[in-house]
Amino acid sequence: MVMKKAKYALGAALVAMPLLAVQAADDRGLVYENAQDISTDSNPVSIVPMNESDGGLIRVVRRGQPVTTVSDSEMPVKVDADSMYYSSATGNVVAVGKVDAYQGSREIHSEKLLGNTKSQEYTTDGEFHYLENKGATKDLRGQDLVFNSGTNAMTTPNVIGFADPYYLKAEKAEFDGNQGLITNGWVTTEHAMAYKGVPDYRIEGSTIEVYPGDKAIIHDAKLFIKNGKILSTKKYVVSLRGDRKGKFNVFNLIPRPSYTSDDGFGLKGSIAYPVGDSGELFFRYQWMTTEGFKPSYGYRHYLPWGVAAFGVSRESATLNARTVWVEKKPEFSVYTNVYHIGDTPFTVRGGGNVGYWKEDYIKGSHYMYFGEVSHDPIKLAKNANLRFYTGYQRDYYGYNDHVRSMPYWGGNANWRLNSRVNLFAGYRQNNINAKDNSPYPFDREDILRNFRAGASFRLTRLDTFVISTQRDVQSGELRYVDYTWHRDMHSFEGWLTYQSKQKKWSYTVVAKDF
Repeated sequence: MVMKKAKYALGAALVAMPLLAVQAADDRGLVYENAQDISTDSNPVSIVPMNESDGGLIRVVRRGQPVTTVSDSEMPVKVDADSMYYSSATGNVVAVGKVDAYQGSREIHSEKLLGNTKSQEYTTDGEFHYLENKGATKDLRGQDLVFNSGTNAMTTPNVIGFADPYYLKAEKAEFDGNQGLITNGWVTTEHAMAYKGVPDYRIEGSTIEVYPGDKAIIHDAKLFIKNGKILSTKKYVVSLRGDRKGKFNVFNLIPRPSYTSDDGFGLKGSIAYPVGDSGELFFRYQWMTTEGFKPSYGYRHYLPWGVAAFGVSRESATLNARTVWVEKKPEFSVYTNVYHIGDTPFTVRGGGNVGYWKEDYIKGSHYMYFGEVSHDPIKLAKNANLRFYTGYQRDYYGYNDHVRSMPYWGGNANWRLNSRVNLFAGYRQNNINAKDNSPYPFDREDILRNFRAGASFRLTRLDTFVISTQRDVQSGELRYVDYTWHRDMHSFEGWLTYQSKQKKWSYTVVAKDF
C-alpha cells in the first residue's frame, strides 16, 4: 500500500505498548530525586571528604509508590513523509521525501526511512538529524542511523553533535540500550564549542566505552588545546559511581587553572577509579602559588543508604573573610541519603566522622555526628520558595578535650522576580556560646546568629551583578556587605568582589569544564 503526503500513516500500529514503567525506582521501591539542593539548605558539616561539596554524592530518597510514566520507547512511532509504503502483512515501511519520524520526545528527520514495525528497527538511508526534547538533551547529525524504537539501541557510522552534557564527533557510535561505544572520536563541552571551528579543548580516543552508573573508559586518550596535544595516556578510566544526574566529567583529570587574590595562581584536578562493585579510589589535588601543593586521597564506598569514605585530605574554609586550612590525616566519614518520612514532605538525614586534625599548632583527634530534619520547598509564589531546617551536631576535640554541643535551626528563601532579578535571604542560628565554638578556625562558626540577604541582577547575557549581606543578629552588627561582578568569558568565568566592610578586593578566574 503506497500513501502520498502521509501525516500519521503508521500511528500507534508501529510500536506495541507494554505496561507503564517505573521511573527512577530500584528493586526496593525507593525513588531517587535530584531536585532538592541539600547542601545550601544548612550545610552543618563539610562533605568535602566525599569530593562533592555540592552534595552530588548524596541522593534524596522518597518512599512510597513510585511515579509511573510512559517512556519514549513505549510510545507509538508516527511518521510524516511525502510518500510512504507500508505492508501490514510483513511490517515493512519505506518513507521517502521529507521524512519526519516522532516517538515521544524523540525526532528523526531524513530524506529516506526504511523499517519494520515487527522488529521495531529503522534505518535512515543517507543523512539524518536526531533530536531529543527539541535538541535540549540530544542534537545529532550523521549518516545512516540504525535505530530500534523498542530497545533504544542505535548505531551510526558517522555522527557529530550534542549529547548532554557533551559535544561529540565519531567515525562510529553505538548504543545497545545500556552501554555506549564511540570509535575514533572526541568529546568536548558546549563552552568549548561556543565559536565555530576547532573546539577550544577536547579529549580524543580510539574507543570510548561508557557504562552508565559504573565507569567510562577512554583508550589512547589525548587532550588537545585547539590543535596542540598537551597530554596523552593509553587508558583513562572515569568512575561514574558518584553520578546522580546521568552526567560525568571526562575532564576531571586535567589540571583546572584558577586565580584568586588570596591564593594566587592555582591548578586543581581529581581522579576516581572504580574498585569492586560499589567502591572507588579517589585522588584530588590543588596547587597554589601561596599555599603550595594540597593533595587528598582515599577510598569511597557507596552504600544502599549513603556514602562512606576513608582518606587523607587538606581542606579550606573562610573565617572573617580569610582562608584557613586544616589537615585531616586520616578521617573516616559516613553520610546518609536524605530520606522522606513516609509520604510526607519532611526529610531526615545524618552522618558522622572520626579522624585526626591538624591546623598550625592546634592538633588532635576529632569526631562528630549530626542529624537534621527538613522538608520539600514551600511555594510562596510562582517563582518563590521557602525551606526550614533544624538539627543537632556534636563535636569532640582531642585538643584540650573540648566538646561542642550545637543545636541549630534556620531557613532559606529564594524569589525569582523575572529573568534578570533574583532575591534571596536566609537565617541560621547555632545555639552555642562563643566560648564553646570550635578550637579550629577551619571548623569555627563565623556568625552564630547569621541573617543573610541579597539580590542578583543579570545585566547582560554574560554579566551578572550580586549584592550580598550578612548581619550578626546577636550583636546587631552588619558584618559583610559584598559586591560581586560575575563575567562569563567563554571557556572561563571570573568573579570580581569588593568586601566593603573589610575594604578588600578579590578576583577569581576558573576554567568551566576541567
